[in-house]
Amino acid sequence: MRKAGRAGRWYGAVLAALLVVFPLLAAPLGAAPQVLPVAQIVPGMTGIGRTVFLGTTVSEFRVTTLGVLAEAGPAGALVLFRASGPAIEAAGGLAAGMSGSPIYFGGRLAGAFSYSFPFADPMIGLFTPIEDMLKGISGRTRREGPRVVAVAPFSLGGRTIRRVVLGGSPDARIGLDDATAVAVPASTPLFVAGLGPAAAEAMGETFRPMGLVPMVGAAMADLPDTIPLEPGSAIGVALAQGDVAAYALGTLSYRDGDRVLGFGHPFIGLGHSGFVLTNATIFQVVRAQQHNLKVGAAGSPVGTISQDRPAGVGGMLGVLPPMFGVRVVVHDDDAGATREFRFQVVTSKDLAPALAALGARGVVERALNRSGEGTAEVRMTLRGRMLPREVERTNIFYSGSDIAGQALSEVPEALDLLFENDFADVAPTGIEIDVRITKTRETATITDAEMPAGPAAPGETLRTRVTVRPFREAPVSRDIELVVPENFPAGGAMLVVRSGGAAPAEPGPGGAVGPGGSGMIRDLTDAISQFESREKNTDVVVELVSSARGAASPVNAERSRASTRWTTRWILSGRFQAPIMVHRGSR
Repeated sequence: MRKAGRAGRWYGAVLAALLVVFPLLAAPLGAAPQVLPVAQIVPGMTGIGRTVFLGTTVSEFRVTTLGVLAEAGPAGALVLFRASGPAIEAAGGLAAGMSGSPIYFGGRLAGAFSYSFPFADPMIGLFTPIEDMLKGISGRTRREGPRVVAVAPFSLGGRTIRRVVLGGSPDARIGLDDATAVAVPASTPLFVAGLGPAAAEAMGETFRPMGLVPMVGAAMADLPDTIPLEPGSAIGVALAQGDVAAYALGTLSYRDGDRVLGFGHPFIGLGHSGFVLTNATIFQVVRAQQHNLKVGAAGSPVGTISQDRPAGVGGMLGVLPPMFGVRVVVHDDDAGATREFRFQVVTSKDLAPALAALGARGVVERALNRSGEGTAEVRMTLRGRMLPREVERTNIFYSGSDIAGQALSEVPEALDLLFENDFADVAPTGIEIDVRITKTRETATITDAEMPAGPAAPGETLRTRVTVRPFREAPVSRDIELVVPENFPAGGAMLVVRSGGAAPAEPGPGGAVGPGGSGMIRDLTDAISQFESREKNTDVVVELVSSARGAASPVNAERSRASTRWTTRWILSGRFQAPIMVHRGSR
């Protein structure tokens, strides 16, 4: 087993211990590169940049400084430069994925490529000084929003530029004069593998507001974890790995023992983070009008990115972050096939729920290799180190057009319980989703409900005869009994017959307990119980809901509702209701 794999059994505890004992920027573990202060950088200096154009081999290109933009960057200055030389000219210029490429003058590390000019000369860019990366990675300095900086005149795409707008978007060029150029962080595409078209589109909608542009990429490459990582090496920063992968490619800027820096700009900007640091390989640099793009694949996990700051990302080699595991088993009963998928996502509560839910949908789409109608039985098992036990829920779903999406409609709720419940950090470790799907339609409609006319009294049994008609089958009827609780409020009420999961009747001003709710949720035990036992789509629910004044208040809500269920084998629809009076004492 590879070293990173062996570390997986204990990396969580080791990471926490090492980051306490050895802070990211503590005394060096080994020889650090000599640093050139930005104060010593002047226009006309020549040096070299280092990056990977193909495979894992680090190559060099020439750099000439054009000017220093004081206080323009996220942690200080930015340096304007022109790249040249056979290797970078053959590649078509600077490219997304070169973010973090280290730049040296006289053998001393000056900074890392970080900003480019879209739709302009791909040989001109900006780099973040390394001293500002080292300072900014601690999170002590941060600037927000676009900034306009005056610069010494330079030529860019046939224009003479005198001002640069930093931190905007390519669209910010609209309305500006010809003497103003827009520089943006060198694009960080999020390569995604293992998703179907619908899930990939949904991931784009989810992550685009974070500044990430998901695009179809290769599965993670099987690279040896022994590939030497040095400044200029290609690296990956992964949010998901396994049968579903999501990662960005960049360049290692700085290494001091096992401590590393990269990118020269933020990845997502989360601050403290726990992303997977991988080695990487580059397939090709693709030329494009807006900006060139390095296409490649992330490789073996080799460390952790623990800081995601405006001036770059930083972390440690040799220690892997804890991950949240997702296992999805899909049984296609019509094809007689079963497929199993496993992947892991970062444990960030801001990212894990979306990554896990979208990844699960993607692998279900892959397993079915179709969309459209179907019935799905879904069993979920939730795990966390601080949960009192495994949490399980089973439900059945039907869709006439998108069964893969409908089957997983309760997954976000499950992940919310793990990552965002109001009561405790359960230290989520994983979720298992078992999905059994068939094209057979297993639905029924509630077609009749013979209800008692009332009045009713506490302790009395209300008997309702409910008829359901399964799809293309004979109707089925059953008598359902509901006992009026002894403490049920006197006055007007509503007797409701409905399908499980549908909106409950409103008891009056103030609303009601949520769909399928069994009462107020006071602690984690209540939250788990309601998640596991709340109504299912196959339930016929008979409920009595008080409409007396004050019934919906938090004090009275629980005693103002009574319900019982008939669990069928069909996904139900339909609703009947009738008013009924509840008298005090016996009738």
